[in-house]
Amino acid sequence: MAAGAARNDLDRFGIIFRASPRQADCLIVAGTLTYKMAPILRRVYDQMSSPRWVIAMGSCACSGGVFRTYATVQGVDEIVPVDIYVPGCPPRPEALIEGLLKLRKKIREEKRSWGPYVRKELNY
Repeated sequence: MAAGAARNDLDRFGIIFRASPRQADCLIVAGTLTYKMAPILRRVYDQMSSPRWVIAMGSCACSGGVFRTYATVQGVDEIVPVDIYVPGCPPRPEALIEGLLKLRKKIREEKRSWGPYVRKELNY
């Protein structure tokens, strides 16, 4: 929430929060994922339109954190493919912004096989 607030405004990067998976192209998984919640996360991921990207935010989402129990998934990448990992417990807003900027760079450099794309050189 602090990354979207006034000091670290994500709006200046064109990032707008949406609650609907049909309107989103990036899924940020933050916090502990249990095996009970894993099928629901997979369903949300499957409802997103292509192309889609996933960011695992925090040590619980990246590696299960300190919770080494039978009910905790040891990393979101067991359920959905993860593009960017943002470490920290909890991660700082600057770390999330850096992860989003790395995702933007990754999107610009990838070869698009899902449709025609005309690249305009942008100077950011």
